[in-house]
Amino acid sequence: MANAELISALQLPEAADDEEIAAAIVSLLISAVHDLNPRKSLSDIYHIITNLGGTTHLDPLNALPVLLPYNDPAARNIISVIGECGSAKEVVMAVQEAVERLQRTLETEKDEEEAEEETKATEGAAKTTTPVGQLLILVGLYASAVPRMKLRRKSAANTIEPFFGDLEETLHAASPLATKAESRSIISGISNLSSSTLQWVLSNTDSNEDIVACKIIISKLLNRSLLSFNQGINTDIAQRTLEEYYPRLAFRSRRQSADFSVQSSASHLVFYAYRPPEQIDIGRLLSFILPILISSVQTNTFLDESLAILIRSLHKWSTGKSPASLPHEITLPLCGILPSLASAHPDPAIRHQVFRVLSLLLSTSEPQLRFQHLIEYTRDSEFPQMRVAAVGLVKEALLQSLSNSVGKGDPFRGPLFLRSFGPILFRPNPPDLFSDALSLSEFQETPEPGRLVECLSLYYIVLQRDQENVTGIRDRDVIQTIENNLLKPLRQSIERWTSDPAISSSHLHDITPIVSLKISLERVDAARALILA
Repeated sequence: MANAELISALQLPEAADDEEIAAAIVSLLISAVHDLNPRKSLSDIYHIITNLGGTTHLDPLNALPVLLPYNDPAARNIISVIGECGSAKEVVMAVQEAVERLQRTLETEKDEEEAEEETKATEGAAKTTTPVGQLLILVGLYASAVPRMKLRRKSAANTIEPFFGDLEETLHAASPLATKAESRSIISGISNLSSSTLQWVLSNTDSNEDIVACKIIISKLLNRSLLSFNQGINTDIAQRTLEEYYPRLAFRSRRQSADFSVQSSASHLVFYAYRPPEQIDIGRLLSFILPILISSVQTNTFLDESLAILIRSLHKWSTGKSPASLPHEITLPLCGILPSLASAHPDPAIRHQVFRVLSLLLSTSEPQLRFQHLIEYTRDSEFPQMRVAAVGLVKEALLQSLSNSVGKGDPFRGPLFLRSFGPILFRPNPPDLFSDALSLSEFQETPEPGRLVECLSLYYIVLQRDQENVTGIRDRDVIQTIENNLLKPLRQSIERWTSDPAISSSHLHDITPIVSLKISLERVDAARALILA
């Protein structure tokens, strides 16, 4: 028997049955949404439903089409009650019908109608929910209703496949219309739906085959959503991971990270970026997701998550108890594709992150491979930025080797280092660069000012640190060779440029490169003098 107060509030006869009560509620909803002077407001109807026992008389199939497009907080509240209290089967059916209608609307929009649609949207913005906004509501309704469904004759996979498939297509159609904030909300909503659906599956079937089929369906929806709405992730997870493990190397990002609710999203990359297991075999993890990482770098998709995984994994490997190198099956492909990204990506923060990943990757590689990669980066790279930055990587590798007293078979600890890197690092490029005809402006247009500053810094550090002279850097003939090939021509060119009155009176910004080179030369000369004394 229906609540007498509910019947009275709906102005129905005392003998009204459940169907009449449900129809009366829908009638009030239609009036509240469409009439200028409705019989009751949506807030009044919400009060009637929640306080007078109306939750058991909801009609999702007829109420949802009325409320869904209407942009009003009270309408959202009533929809939430429908999702939580309405018949789960009817809610799912109503949502499925709404998704199909929304998909048809999105697919039939014509370019010539865009101006008219924009005008309508502007005029009715206060009371009309956007297609993406409606989709968000529908995803939430699925998440509320699916866990309450009863599994009947169909398998769990056959039960969820139809409405998950329709939802997947509609999400793809709606993605171009979504803002970043809406994209984040969609991903978060799909994550919640996937999680609640999986729990429902595990609670309602013992069939391993059925469970596997459901996981495939859920995974497809997640992956399609992540690909369609990846603009909404943008949490700067790589930057934050770099700051966590290497605070001195990471510069703080000025960008504001996105809402972290997206971190509950799942896929291999997103899961391992945001929810890394405490105990995991780093080698097996990287081997497992290596194809995804390579694809991510090559397509610039989910790059933030890929870099975060690499930073975290390589840091754990390099600081772990095992001194073993990473398998070359992992390091070779990544060392091949990362330099171009570190050199040419338009975002300086990402270039910095990739460079740190490359540094970590080289430090975990076999010494011979690290040696060969660095020769290629400093000599053969098509990117001038990498030829400059790679000198710093050589310095890192050399210092690491010099601090390792064992170092058996390490190519950095021996004459092979100078034989290989001497012609690359301790002479200008090209070797005859410092001719009398070279002007300062021409010199500054080349990558050499920055590269030679790095090379002089490396030379100074090795002179200071290689006390045992394992590289041969302190040999007098080596010192003289570097003097003739690099230091003397550079010193003469700097003296010629600075003696020019037009240059000496220039703005400091115009002569900063040669000031840096002059300071570096003075440091090197002082270190050499101590050795030759």
